[in-house]
Amino acid sequence: MNSKKVAFTIHAAIWTMIFISPMMIFGRKDDVSWQEMLCMGMSPLSLIVVFYVNYFILTPKYFIGGKRKMYWVVNAAMIVCAGIFVHVWIEGVHQAFDRGKPFSGEPPEITSHMAPLFILRNIFNLTISAAVATATQLAMRWQAIENAKREAESARAKAELQNLRSQINPHFLLNTLNNIYALAGIDPCRAQSAILELGKLLRHILYDNQQEYVSLEGEVQFLSNYISLMKMRLAPSVDVKFDYSLPSPCRANVAPLIFISLVENAFKHGVSADGPSYVHIKIEADDKSVTCLIRNSNHPKGDCDRSGHGIGLAQVAKRLELMYPGKYEWTSGTTPDGKEYSSKITLYDTKVCNN
Repeated sequence: MNSKKVAFTIHAAIWTMIFISPMMIFGRKDDVSWQEMLCMGMSPLSLIVVFYVNYFILTPKYFIGGKRKMYWVVNAAMIVCAGIFVHVWIEGVHQAFDRGKPFSGEPPEITSHMAPLFILRNIFNLTISAAVATATQLAMRWQAIENAKREAESARAKAELQNLRSQINPHFLLNTLNNIYALAGIDPCRAQSAILELGKLLRHILYDNQQEYVSLEGEVQFLSNYISLMKMRLAPSVDVKFDYSLPSPCRANVAPLIFISLVENAFKHGVSADGPSYVHIKIEADDKSVTCLIRNSNHPKGDCDRSGHGIGLAQVAKRLELMYPGKYEWTSGTTPDGKEYSSKITLYDTKVCNN
């Protein structure tokens, strides 16, 4: 059921209750005549007219349109006239059918003396109806504006996310080609194998990166292929470890390429020919979270090496905020002695649960 049908059903139910509520004052033995029905029906009918004139015309055209003075003048005139008309109608019905007793149950002389009070009561009820109509229309307008803002923000976030995804591909490809270029000068045969591995990586990037979420198993396999590619150009003395612990069966999902920039960063700053080097990567998942922990020896690059310019890590921060707002933790930094750098991302989200 769409929102319009829901609104119509609610309106119909409320006005039906207002219409039948006067009948509840009669006992089972009371004989309710058509004359009494005519009297009782005019008050709720006037409430309906005032409500929807405000709801569809006065509030949108004058109150929201900035013509507040016209809104108050027209409303006051309509409410006063309607309040008087309802009283005249009831009195007229009483006299036309001469039922022998006034509808209010009071003697005729008392009823005539209390006419101003009855009219004021009608005006009060009609004023409440107009106020409710205006408040309802303003609430709906506010809700529509908020929905439009949320849709605009969602569209902006999707556009920004798509832009970040488009940046990842050339950034990742540039770094990988640089690695293969360096490997070609050392061992051409291994460089050929590296190109084959690159083909596997590109398939993942071209197809899976277009999805909002991919399977954690597929992302782990992608990282495994990338690490195998990186190890081809490294000396045997470099300690590279990649461990993962996934539930079986694993139905967890993650944003595509969410960890690759951290892995790239670990190889870039964790490997050096001047000292012991290591890169340790571990991914764990359970029914509540997915965690990626990366530890590497810290060999900061000099000013002469500006490859990447920190683009990858900036992308990670933006993508985490867009894909997992308030549902992630990211800690990173070096040990006190400056010899090790670690980065840990934990994702909490229903889309990554192993359900």
